[in-house]
This record gives sequence, C-alpha cells and structure tokens, in this order.
Amino acid sequence: MLLVETDEFELHERAEQLSMDGHTVDAVGDVDDARRKLAGRPDALILGDEPETICLLRDLRGGEIPSADSRTPVLVLGADDDSAAVRYYRAGADVALPSESSPLLVAAGLETLMRRGGHSDNRTVRVGSMTIDRDARTVHVDGRPVKLTRIEFDLLATLATDPRKTFPRDELTREVWGYDPEAAGPTRTVDTHAHRVRRKLEEAGAEPMVQNVRGIGWRLTR
Repeated sequence: MLLVETDEFELHERAEQLSMDGHTVDAVGDVDDARRKLAGRPDALILGDEPETICLLRDLRGGEIPSADSRTPVLVLGADDDSAAVRYYRAGADVALPSESSPLLVAAGLETLMRRGGHSDNRTVRVGSMTIDRDARTVHVDGRPVKLTRIEFDLLATLATDPRKTFPRDELTREVWGYDPEAAGPTRTVDTHAHRVRRKLEEAGAEPMVQNVRGIGWRLTR
C-alpha cells in the first residue's frame, strides 16, 4: 500500500494501523514523493484530504505519471460531504470515505478494493511457481496439477487475492466457510486446512509460500 498524508501524526497513525492489519505500507508525506513511488506500482493508493489530492488522482487516472499503473485501486479519506465525495469519485477514486473514518471502516474499504481486483480482473493469479485459475478452479505448480478439496481451493484463492496481506483467522472463517466465527466459538479448522494446502503445494514442488503469522492468521509469500 502507498499511503499519502501530509499531516505527520495522521501519517504515523494510519501507517501503524495498516501494518497491524497485515499490509505492507509505504508512507509518504509529500505528493511529489508519491508520484515517484507510484512508479513502483503499489497494490493500492490511500490518499489523505490534501489540496493536491485531486490533481494527483486525476494525473494517475489520466496516465500522466511515468511508469505508474493508471488502474491502481484508490481509496480517498476526505469525503466529508456529498460534494467532496462527488469530486473524488469523478476524479477517479474507487472508494471515498470521510476524513475521520475509523480503522475498521478503512479496512473494509480496502477489502472491497482487493476483492474487486481479485475477482474481476485477475481470474488467473500467479504467485511464485504457483498458478491459480479461479474459473477452472485449478492449481498448478510449474505446470504440475495440485489436487485440492473445494474448501482448500477456496482458502488458497482467498489468500491469493492479496499475497502481501495477512488474513486474520476470523476473516478467513467468514470468507471461506461462510459463518460467524464468534458464533462458532474457538476452532482449529483454518489452521488444519492451511497446513494441508501448504503440504500439498510443497509436495508438488512449490517453494514454501503458505505462511502462518503467529497470533494473527495466514498469508502467502511471493
């Protein structure tokens, strides 16, 4: 994630929260720095409410930032009234939230961006030597098929929507199994299935990529 916020306190607070949510964050306090960082093609751009935000967003969408991907998902924090929200959406924002949005709301907005990117444009995903075809529901490692159960495939495909993110167990329980983890109570189901997926991938010759993040959940490593 590339986070752009000129207020130093807000920059630090938002960067820390995003890191706690499992994202890798590149935080900058200057719009010119952001233009240079966009050449690295971050997975998403998060913009604070700055005078230059609209210009940066319009330039990105217009393809006027060298080497940047004009399709980069963008979340803006600054839609404090209808007119501001309309301006940001017309400039090209994917999600526009109020400036004082809670970390939970920001996290939900980012999940929406990643879900759109994962299920609409990228039906085939490659992570290291592994290829996932969501339409065919197949997984290959260096061309070799990997036999997964339905749940194992859904778990791996969910992790692959954002290989840099650590998915909390509760989120995986909701996304993959479709039930409320609080109602179900403590369970080792996610860990059990993740271990199976990791073993099957490595038996097929994949490098270690399904990683447990102690106390949080699971992620893929590139």
